[in-house]
Amino acid sequence: MTTPRPRFRNLLIRLVAAQACYYMIVSIELTLTGLVGMSLTPIPALMTLPLSLIVVVGTACSFLAGHAASRFGYRTVMVVGALTAIIGGVLSAIAVASHSFTLFCVGAALTGGYRAVGGFLRFVASEYAPPTKRERALALVMYGGIIAAALGPFAAIAASQVGGQPYVGSCLLIGVLGVLALILAASMPPATGAVVEHKQPAIQIRDRVASPQFQQAVLVLAGSGLVMTLLMAAGPLANDQAGHGSAMGATMIQWHLIGMFAPSALSALFLKRFGMLMTNAAGCFIVASACVIGVISSTGWAMTATMMLVGVGWNVLFIAGSALLLQSYPQGRGAKLQGFTDGTTAALSATGSFAAAWLLQGLGWGGINILSLTTTVSLLVLVVWLTIRTGRSSSPRPTQLSPLVNADS
Repeated sequence: MTTPRPRFRNLLIRLVAAQACYYMIVSIELTLTGLVGMSLTPIPALMTLPLSLIVVVGTACSFLAGHAASRFGYRTVMVVGALTAIIGGVLSAIAVASHSFTLFCVGAALTGGYRAVGGFLRFVASEYAPPTKRERALALVMYGGIIAAALGPFAAIAASQVGGQPYVGSCLLIGVLGVLALILAASMPPATGAVVEHKQPAIQIRDRVASPQFQQAVLVLAGSGLVMTLLMAAGPLANDQAGHGSAMGATMIQWHLIGMFAPSALSALFLKRFGMLMTNAAGCFIVASACVIGVISSTGWAMTATMMLVGVGWNVLFIAGSALLLQSYPQGRGAKLQGFTDGTTAALSATGSFAAAWLLQGLGWGGINILSLTTTVSLLVLVVWLTIRTGRSSSPRPTQLSPLVNADS
């Protein structure tokens, strides 16, 4: 049984919109959580605690979300995640209005839980897609990030001025976006694509952990996430240290976000034409080129070029790594593997974020780029080794051991 193309196209549009809501919430958190924490905390050393809770809770929930999706279906997990964003945004607004740092930490932690759910949207698209369109559907959903990159930071700042107290409006905006995400999640059909009458169990992590293909997927996604997050977190700090001004810092982040999301469809086409090994090599080469520029020069435009190219390279590797993960399980049975992979990626990305300021102080911008270059080269060497172990460098589709299952039980 095959879903008509217009029906899947409509679902894909809703998923892109949901992805835009997700990245807008993330953008608001990154833009203002630290500032709100600084304004509320009675102890300066704790001002980054709310942002840290977002990262830690989001990482933990990434592992849990995979197991929940395998048992209750993607739609149920998306609905619950949207509810956490709504409650977290409202509690954060109340916390700001009442000057409660503790309550703000609770609200931040809840919105961190939504991060884990939002990361699943690309997999939802791949599971609902026709078998021949899985990688392309995954890539197209990423375009929701472009919308968020254009609107998120400006919406956060504009909303912060609404009402009689700063930041209350921004927190409420998270709740509003959560409501939109809830509506989009609830409108997801219970089953699309090649649906069967019975449900096959999800693949267990222990059944794939020794697979070179699955190992390569985790390595590519987690390794690229680590390097990208490290440079993304260090870039604005390095820009400030170099005295380039806030306008250059904003330009740097803007081009970084464009690099992260704009090439998605082209990355998928490159993967289809040249295969997995060449795509991973291209992504690593782009990231390495960015790091070389960062080592050579610390001018404002050189930093901007580094940040943009890191975003582009991450996009290529993200699409390739996600496609590798799709190939490591029969369609419809990978929720637990998805949760494990996203959780591992989130954990390493959090490590890069937390270490950025310390490494910048000790190594400088050039030193961080040398470290990132070394990591990227090591990543490529490991990818080549694992590709040899799998016995192929292209991206053939695995035999479909079972057809796509119902997306909701």
